[in-house]
Amino acid sequence: MLLLLSNSIDGTADVIVGLCADRAQPVFRFNIDLWAQYRFAWTHDGFAFHDPLGRRVTSGAISACLWRRPSLRDTPQWEGGSPDDRVATEAELHTLVREVADWTRARGVLRLIEPGGPRRVGRLAQMRVAREFFTVPEWSTGWGFRWPPGRRMVKRLTTEAVGKARDRYIYVQSVEADRLSPDWPWLLQEAATGSRDATVLYVQGRCFGFAMEETRAHLGVEDWRIRNDAHNDKWRIWDLPPVLAQRIGGYMERLGLHFGRLDFIVGDDEIWFLEVNPNGQFGWLDDPDGWPLHRAVLDAILDPSSTVYGNEIVRELDCHA
Repeated sequence: MLLLLSNSIDGTADVIVGLCADRAQPVFRFNIDLWAQYRFAWTHDGFAFHDPLGRRVTSGAISACLWRRPSLRDTPQWEGGSPDDRVATEAELHTLVREVADWTRARGVLRLIEPGGPRRVGRLAQMRVAREFFTVPEWSTGWGFRWPPGRRMVKRLTTEAVGKARDRYIYVQSVEADRLSPDWPWLLQEAATGSRDATVLYVQGRCFGFAMEETRAHLGVEDWRIRNDAHNDKWRIWDLPPVLAQRIGGYMERLGLHFGRLDFIVGDDEIWFLEVNPNGQFGWLDDPDGWPLHRAVLDAILDPSSTVYGNEIVRELDCHA
């Protein structure tokens, strides 16, 4: 039985469940935002989920587990209780679901995606290690001083939403560095000289490349995600240079990641590495006529070689870096 830890608005989980049906692969999906519609019990003998339709899975029946996106951040708030009650309950739910994932990891059935990957392999770790494999724009972070003059890209170290309601995001944008407040921990990076965004979905040793048809200049934005209809942009299949595919494989192995979506900027003479998301979205890139990306993900989930263990470690490139 495949245990899928997700939420109800995750389209990729929808497709994976459908593909499992085509293969007669048993699957149980727990949508954390609909938690009150489920029943769950865990004792020293194990745990069991019951879904709203009466289906059931026990811990002993789980042969594979995927940490898809069991998050309440982008889902509608559940009803009931005060705002403080909801905050406290959601913290308990997130902890409990992580405990379930840790249980599957300890038994060697957690597959492909590491729940703590985004924290373990943060932006600085990514860029430090990436210098061994790719061309990386120069970066710096810190506070307590004025930055030298010049236009640079400003990023956030975290992907968490901001604002009281946690519903706003700060996207990558260019700034005059010397105008930034010294009282904030900025992450700055030189602008890559390429003109076209590209992305690579890495799935257990396989690379699927895509490049945006329009250039950044044509779109008129510095971060394509900022546009409300960004996922409607046209992406074309990008045939990766073999040496780049090899470097991506080496990089992901070095980071201890079985899965991720890597972002690049492509220029006439250079390909610039930007970042890797260890649990990146990819559904809008896939072809509904066959779902090749989702099929590759499901193949990897069911393959024991994609098992996530507890010893994934980022080795330092340079202990003085």
